[in-house]
Amino acid sequence: MAWAVFTFSKEGRARLAGVLRALLIAQLIVSLCMVIFCYNSSLRVMLLLKQIHKVTVYLLYGLILLQAYCMKLHYTSGLRLLTILLRCPYWSRATSSTKVWMLSGTLVAANGLLVYAACRSTLKALMKELSSSLRIGISQYLTEPSWKQLMDTMQVELSCCGVEKPSDWHEIPWINMDFLNKNSKLVMKLAGADGKILPPVSPYSCCTPRVLAPCYHDPLQQWSWRDAWSEGSPLLAASVHTRGCVEAIRAPLTRALLALQCFNLLVLFFQIVILVLTQLLRTSARDAVLQGDCNGEGRGNIIGTLPPIERILRPRPSSSGAEAAVCSVTSACAYACSGAGAGAGAGSLQRRRRRLRTNLRTRTSYPYLS
Repeated sequence: MAWAVFTFSKEGRARLAGVLRALLIAQLIVSLCMVIFCYNSSLRVMLLLKQIHKVTVYLLYGLILLQAYCMKLHYTSGLRLLTILLRCPYWSRATSSTKVWMLSGTLVAANGLLVYAACRSTLKALMKELSSSLRIGISQYLTEPSWKQLMDTMQVELSCCGVEKPSDWHEIPWINMDFLNKNSKLVMKLAGADGKILPPVSPYSCCTPRVLAPCYHDPLQQWSWRDAWSEGSPLLAASVHTRGCVEAIRAPLTRALLALQCFNLLVLFFQIVILVLTQLLRTSARDAVLQGDCNGEGRGNIIGTLPPIERILRPRPSSSGAEAAVCSVTSACAYACSGAGAGAGAGSLQRRRRRLRTNLRTRTSYPYLS
């Protein structure tokens, strides 16, 4: 028994195919927008992370590009299949090819959610590794030029300071006694047994240009402004960036991840509509062929099987040319498969079908758009 049965004429099937083409184009546009938005929102951050976690950066971009390319293949194959269903509804492999295409498209759309889940878990692991990596970078700020360049570039371009907060520079030992005056009483008071000190000093890259005042980032060298530290001036905190670098990196990546989820949900919604309309187009074209008139009306259904009706075993007088012969052969083939037409006419039927296929190959072309 069939559910949701609709009747479509040839013009109705053409309009249905037009709606399907529009939905396929919308799917492709959404996929391209997903790639462009994710790339633009995370490019600056990814260029910085590439120096630390190159494999993870390539993995995130690779998953997104693979999903978009699969949608492109689904789009091009869908346009060709729609053209064949309209021009050659009597094609013997139309049913199997359409089912395979619908199944593959559904898997591609559902795979977008798997890509989102993979990117989310990868991003979560990346944030944990990034926190420990940046702490190592702070500890080696004055000993490794590569870390100094990376930390300064990150803090200036992302307007951040420290790992989680600016005070990380005061809690992680990064200044050795070799860089300070050992005869200073203040230095000796701050020094530890391991030869490192924890002064309230931050690098100049932590300074923000939004405050029109001196940057109070190093009380050891800016001793002439010692009153500002002793009085607890609000300029001490306002003159440096207040956001940690992990949060500055997480924010654009989270936006890109949210956009990835929304775009993939939209693609999945389009795919559900495409499944319904493709099923109606396929079953309507098949029913028209079985009734003996490829250009006539056909019943389309979404779920179930259409009940059998009386088949026309000869071409209608209005039919002519190759399409009439095709419909006649297809109807006769359905009649013969049912057992009523088996026998002596089977060989003649096969010869007619072979001749017809040869003629159609020379007359019909299947462009991507029609």
